[in-house]
Amino acid sequence: MCDVCDTTIFNLHWVCSKCGFGVCVDCYRMKKKSLHEDDDSDTFSWFKCVKGQVHEPENLMPTQIIPGKALYDVGDIVHSVRTKWGIKANCPCANKQFKKYLVTLNKINPNHILLIQRINSCFILRCVLFFISEKLLIPISKNENKPLQPLPTLAKPSAALQTFNSAILTPVSNNNTGFLRNLLNSSGGKVLHHCLFCYFFFLSFFFFLNQTDNGLKTTPKILDDIFASLVQNRTITDLPKKPQGLTIKPTIMGFDTPHYWLCDNRLLCLQDPNNESNWNVFRECWKQGQPVMVSGVHHKLNADLWRPESFRKEFGQQEVDLVNCRTNEIITGATVGDFWDGFEDISSRLRTEEGEPMVLKLKDWPPGEDFRDMMPSRFDDLMKNIPLPEYTRRGGKLNLASRLPNYFVRPDLGPKMYNAYGLITPEDRKYGTTNLHLDVSDAANVMVYVGIPKGQADQEEEVLKTIQDGDSDELTIKRFTESREKPGALWHIYAAKDTEKIREFLKKVAEEQGQENPVDHDPIHDQSWYLDRSLRKRLHQEYGVQGWAIVQFLGDVVFIPAGAPHQVHNLYSCIKVAEDFVSPEHVKHCFWLTQEFRYLSHTHTNHEDKLQVKNVIYHAVKDAVGILRANESSLSRP
Repeated sequence: MCDVCDTTIFNLHWVCSKCGFGVCVDCYRMKKKSLHEDDDSDTFSWFKCVKGQVHEPENLMPTQIIPGKALYDVGDIVHSVRTKWGIKANCPCANKQFKKYLVTLNKINPNHILLIQRINSCFILRCVLFFISEKLLIPISKNENKPLQPLPTLAKPSAALQTFNSAILTPVSNNNTGFLRNLLNSSGGKVLHHCLFCYFFFLSFFFFLNQTDNGLKTTPKILDDIFASLVQNRTITDLPKKPQGLTIKPTIMGFDTPHYWLCDNRLLCLQDPNNESNWNVFRECWKQGQPVMVSGVHHKLNADLWRPESFRKEFGQQEVDLVNCRTNEIITGATVGDFWDGFEDISSRLRTEEGEPMVLKLKDWPPGEDFRDMMPSRFDDLMKNIPLPEYTRRGGKLNLASRLPNYFVRPDLGPKMYNAYGLITPEDRKYGTTNLHLDVSDAANVMVYVGIPKGQADQEEEVLKTIQDGDSDELTIKRFTESREKPGALWHIYAAKDTEKIREFLKKVAEEQGQENPVDHDPIHDQSWYLDRSLRKRLHQEYGVQGWAIVQFLGDVVFIPAGAPHQVHNLYSCIKVAEDFVSPEHVKHCFWLTQEFRYLSHTHTNHEDKLQVKNVIYHAVKDAVGILRANESSLSRP
């Protein structure tokens, strides 16, 4: 990991040869920029070297982790496999574009010809040449042929890449300003970003290729069969034919999957959590960035494991921090038992100095990665019954986090518990149990228990008003009034593509209220806003942003796409459990959010790249191209 920003280092980074201090290409570039602009306000502080010496960027040594040319070989294989299977290219190194910029470079400087010949097999540098021709246009130094001293590598590179390896593995100095060194100093971070762009675009098209390619009529059918065989563990010959004209309209879905639609036909609700065809229907909405709901999971769970009294009995003496949902005040010195005592009994709740019972939530309990160790029976019960196991289980075929090799530290993807009282009174409608925020990964949030507390009158009437005030549709309201199901929480989820509009709106409202907008703070990541009815109305009228208003009942599972801003308001006391995952449809949001989190203030805990998204993408692509290469014989079948 980077010693400055705690981001997982994927490949290229900069190291001090004396003490081993290492920084990622982004931190290196930021430091160089701040020194050039005489800016002392670094986002991250750099540790000092031995004897208190300052680490100067020009004294650090560029280093790579992936041995030899393995990364570039994967890049070449991606292009080769994509061509054979007719998968659309969406990277800047596509043949037509590369030829175009090759001509441009040749016109600029004849010396580029030699360089291009040397690195023609290198996938990353082809992307970089595209970037150079547009932005940098750096000529090769006359001293470029001086002998260089490479560091030892784990695998001997080919002759075609000797020059490149020597260049990137040589310490940078003021007297050595060759083409590749200028490239690393000025745009090192973009080298990796272009490479990964190609990777996740390839991955996306591998999974979701349509059957409309005129040139390869049989290839998409074969791809669909391979994909389905991987997900459902069935042989290709046993697979049913894919229905023609598949759309997301309920009347022509084409799969035997019980479902209905909410939010004016914008929210898919699957009714059978164990139906094997769920993933076929789910991904049609999921790839469009829409949330999805699955109902009825509580019928499969062991209800005794999820009751408040069972948690009180097992863990009641543990010390824990509580949060007052009305004031966001943190209450220390309490026990887990204090929280559960008031879960369904208002008279037993902790009180404010004025004597009012507090609306509390458990903060970070169980802590960290302790859920599986503290509650093994509950973990097994959840994993056995969680819907869409292809996505949600740790080893799910469509959970890209499962593609990391065993020698990697596993990403912390949960489960995590969210336990809180309900906000029932009319005054509570302006508060959120969880304020507006977004997550770096996809999530499945399961409502395992809803408790209706005793000691407060007219609860049902107030909950109905809150649901109506929350912009819920008529079908959702009827579900509460006619089916007598237990509503637990009111969600508002927004599309990831609308994040910038929401951020701009909240900054505008903050300025109207006389609040400051510091550069290193973010109104969404700070979780400082809950959008009540008036703010939601303004957001829709002024920015055209409309979200999904979802009421989560007992047994409902809400699937939230990565990067989608969302907020939660508990209607009654709720026990929710969330499992995170990384889907191929939204991995691009995971990638960009990891970069976005770097610039938050030091009060945030999101600096650390626990997801290791670059490694996830790299190994997922390796597996994907491996499957396609193993099935190349299918292309020759009639």
